[in-house]
Amino acid sequence: MKRTWELFLKEAVIVIFCAIAGVIALAATYFIPQGKMWDKVYESSIVLHNEGLGAHIWQNIEETMLDVYTDGLLLNVSYTETKDGIRDILLDTYVEVDGRNPMESFYEVSALSNDEYIVRNYGRYWHGYQIILRPLLCFFTYSDIRQINMILQLVLVFLLICILAGSKDRIFIIPFGGMYLFMCPISLFSSLQFSPCFYIMMLTLIVLFACKDVLNDKRTNYLFLVAGILTAYFDLLTYPLITLGIPLLAYLGLDYKWISDDRRKGWKQVFLLTASWCLGYGGMWSAKWVVTTILTGENIIYDAFEKIKFRSGYFSVKHSYYDTLKLNLNVCNRKVLMLAAVCIGIYILTVRVKDHIGVDRGLLPLVGMLLMVSLYPFGWYFFTKNHSSSHSYFTWRELAISVFGILMIGVVRIRQFRDSFSA
Repeated sequence: MKRTWELFLKEAVIVIFCAIAGVIALAATYFIPQGKMWDKVYESSIVLHNEGLGAHIWQNIEETMLDVYTDGLLLNVSYTETKDGIRDILLDTYVEVDGRNPMESFYEVSALSNDEYIVRNYGRYWHGYQIILRPLLCFFTYSDIRQINMILQLVLVFLLICILAGSKDRIFIIPFGGMYLFMCPISLFSSLQFSPCFYIMMLTLIVLFACKDVLNDKRTNYLFLVAGILTAYFDLLTYPLITLGIPLLAYLGLDYKWISDDRRKGWKQVFLLTASWCLGYGGMWSAKWVVTTILTGENIIYDAFEKIKFRSGYFSVKHSYYDTLKLNLNVCNRKVLMLAAVCIGIYILTVRVKDHIGVDRGLLPLVGMLLMVSLYPFGWYFFTKNHSSSHSYFTWRELAISVFGILMIGVVRIRQFRDSFSA
């Protein structure tokens, strides 16, 4: 227990240093002159306006819905500057015209030169994407950045597949491929809002598989801590749990045998890695509220807690948990049916072959751990009913954790099936 508290104390110190570094990184991006971005911002605002809210890549397929609203907000925040640099950096100012949404307001000011606007604050998030987006807007339009986004995502997917294909863990390509297709890659390419969590998840998986021989328990805890910190810094509450759930499932499946031999340690690691991620995510996010409140005089702590109460759905408008699940599952109902078919196929392939293979009871603790982590999205939906109901067009991607977990159970069974024949 003492070592656990020492670990958490060290992780808390890391969070503090990361918060300081996060402020410095944001401040550095504001040295980029606003005028240097103007041409690309002008073109970008027109592209967003023409696409409009509720745009889909493929009509009537909900998985392909884009988040033009929030992408407009990202560019709005990245471009907006006032005379108070500290407020721009920490309060993340954006323009609003006649109560319109951030995307349309961005269009009005950037493309139509409407100077009758007010400046709003969005200080409860870090908006760390600015350290990437502001430099890019000096050279590229929104359409260009989308193409860059597509290329980078495909490179990471290709890199991970190459790492897996060149190792004894190549069978993990199956759950990864199923999970990746479930997430609808074409919409991940096309909405900047959907990208941060995907990048953090992919980088964490690459480190896990590429560096598994040098990742001891302590380093793995730090890896999950950093994943949580980066999620809080770059994401605007899209599907953040994916940066915890999928790497955790991959970690559990990497070497199923040690968990069979030491189930107590396995459960302990599930707890510690989850706690490390939560400390990174919650600690980094709340650090933004504290820093901003102290340096700007705005009570961002109060604002953040008010929004948490509202988004949870327990202190304001009541949202049924059943309705929340229904809304999120309905977005991907076709994929759920396909997943069920895949699971049935895996079961048929891995049942008893004559009398050679039976059920390995030693796998049951691991299966229990995989199932528990696979249920993380349902816990998330329970505590964020309002948010997950209102934004089901992207929060449904949390279910990729469940998809990956169920497929991982099948993969572990296949590995046990294979190992028993080679023994």
